Amino acid sequence: MADEQSAPPVVVAMKGHPGSGKSTAARAIAAALRCPLLDKDDVRDCTLALEAVAASGVLNELSYAVLWCVAEKQVQLGLSVVIDSPLSRRVHLDALTRIPGALVVIVECHPSDKEEWRRRLEKRGAADSHGGGSDGWHKPKTWAELERLVEGYQGCTDYEIGDVPRIVVDTTDPTVDAEAIAAKLSVLVSRSIGESFLPEIEALSLQAYDVDSATAIIQDGSVSLKVDTQNLRDISFRTNSAYQFIGELLIHADNEAILQARIGRNVDGLDLNLYQQSLLIRRQHEAKLRNSRRA
Repeated sequence: MADEQSAPPVVVAMKGHPGSGKSTAARAIAAALRCPLLDKDDVRDCTLALEAVAASGVLNELSYAVLWCVAEKQVQLGLSVVIDSPLSRRVHLDALTRIPGALVVIVECHPSDKEEWRRRLEKRGAADSHGGGSDGWHKPKTWAELERLVEGYQGCTDYEIGDVPRIVVDTTDPTVDAEAIAAKLSVLVSRSIGESFLPEIEALSLQAYDVDSATAIIQDGSVSLKVDTQNLRDISFRTNSAYQFIGELLIHADNEAILQARIGRNVDGLDLNLYQQSLLIRRQHEAKLRNSRRA
């Protein structure tokens, strides 16, 4: 996809209040994009033993600091990453935008159905209360607790994000799924860097091919993409076979995306697990080269 060496790692920063569907969306996006997922709550959960000796606010900021350090390490390795946190203050966004060599994209979860939001929050709260473990002890478990938390923010969550790309997702809309969000991310990042941000050079299934226009439709789950194959030679197209393409992702005025393929091949029979391992090794090598040039 485009020139992968010039494409920067992308930090997908989730944003939203507790219970808004961030974690569910973050896990699905990370799986769809095949990149690491860092959850601020995983760090915060581990600070329970320190509550007796440090203020909650201090431990919360410590959790963020750990999160930023781990995120920067992934970027140094050339990996994109999904970060699951409320991103409730501008200082948190600033910490991410200061990570060298990364493009930050915000996915803001904004549930429009407040009753469904409340139901999910209190269902999770009840499960945490009955679980008896240390996970989630710091999260609001009732709607009243969430309202007090939001009131305590005093509006600081509604800050200007400047020129940071952002997608707003209604997580109570049943038609919105991770693949759709990932597709929107692809378009948004492509506009920001002028390149494609589809997951590496994935082998995708060919669903249809129009001979007259030389247009293929490839699909991964519920996400499909049109591919202009006019520049390709010596390649035959068969539906339900797996193909890989490299090219430029073009965004039309109606937001339709089409990949202008420069290279393509049929990969039926390819060991995809071994291929993914080779991609990881190559990205790590390229990251070392970039870091050595900065030094």
